[in-house]
Amino acid sequence: METPPSPPPPDVDGTLGLTAVLFRGRPRGMEPVTFRPPLYKQRYQLVVELLESCRARKVADLGCAQCTLLSRLKFCSCIETLIGVDRDLDLLKENRRYLSPLPCDYLQPRPSPLTVRLYQGSVAVKDPCMVDCDFVSCIELIEHLDATELATFPCVLFGYMNPAVVVITTPNADFNILLPGIKQFRHCDHKFEWSRSEFEAWCLNNGHKYHYSVEFTGVGVGPAGAEALGFCTQIAIFRREHAQTVQRELKKSESPYNLVYEVVYPSLKDQKILQDTILNEVIFASECVRQRFMDSSAGRPTEGRRQGADDGVWAPAVFSPHLSGDLEVSRVGSRLYIPLHALFTIPRVRYLSGSLRCLQEILQASDRVKLSHTGSMVLYPAEDENSDN
Repeated sequence: METPPSPPPPDVDGTLGLTAVLFRGRPRGMEPVTFRPPLYKQRYQLVVELLESCRARKVADLGCAQCTLLSRLKFCSCIETLIGVDRDLDLLKENRRYLSPLPCDYLQPRPSPLTVRLYQGSVAVKDPCMVDCDFVSCIELIEHLDATELATFPCVLFGYMNPAVVVITTPNADFNILLPGIKQFRHCDHKFEWSRSEFEAWCLNNGHKYHYSVEFTGVGVGPAGAEALGFCTQIAIFRREHAQTVQRELKKSESPYNLVYEVVYPSLKDQKILQDTILNEVIFASECVRQRFMDSSAGRPTEGRRQGADDGVWAPAVFSPHLSGDLEVSRVGSRLYIPLHALFTIPRVRYLSGSLRCLQEILQASDRVKLSHTGSMVLYPAEDENSDN
């Protein structure tokens, strides 16, 4: 449960500013503790990099709280199902808006589908919707669990959910000597804070019991001379040694979790969205050709930015002067005749349509673009239809 600390004590995670600077409570002569980027950003970055390296498709964040990590993970192209779980219903309802699709998600749909779901529920309770996850993150979660929940949690996480990779982060109590104003724990809701030896013992015991290898790391490096205290946040990365056949006693109809929010992002796997995206690319490219053709006919200089050959981004400069002969754009009456094969050479159009034949069929089936009777030319208005002239 990634919850920023409330002052006092001071801003350990740097959530109130770009840097957390702590001046008191450290051993004599030791430099102030500074985290840059803020500690929570370092945790999130580690999760993102690890998730992308293993190309996880179904991902869950337990104790998702304000949905900050989920709002970053939704941009990972490998994820197809993204799940957040927290017991605070009001918090989920308040922050679900951060997981809604943006306008750019419709203009540039994802290559693969993405479904985002938020559930209200306890991480110590089994629910069928949580099985078959590739990756589970538990960021600053376990220290918020009471003794009963903590005792049940490993069975639910490793035994029942049995994900391929698990990341657990928690405060390193050894580091607390460097943090000012802390009388017992870093946050008022923490039930405990473990030393490195306590955390490692818990992780290794559960890793052995449920057949996971465990790697230890951390974020938040202390000042010079404090290396023996370790990281401010200690992290364990669990990797499943082999998939298990788990007895799942709950049926999918018996879900104790409450679905709070669900959204499906537009993706190119949807045939209609794919076709509309191709049409949009062709129309935009045709408009660029029209503007360049009319500027050239009027003797005006044609300007534009040249894009990288493989970045799939269209700009007027793709039609540079030395390519104008290859385009063979001509005007007949009020229409420009643009060779379809020239439009197909645009990287993104070629990537989306797959073949010239497929592109031709999509354009022929639409009333948004007109083709010549042979299907080899796009007929595009030569004049700006929005012009008063």
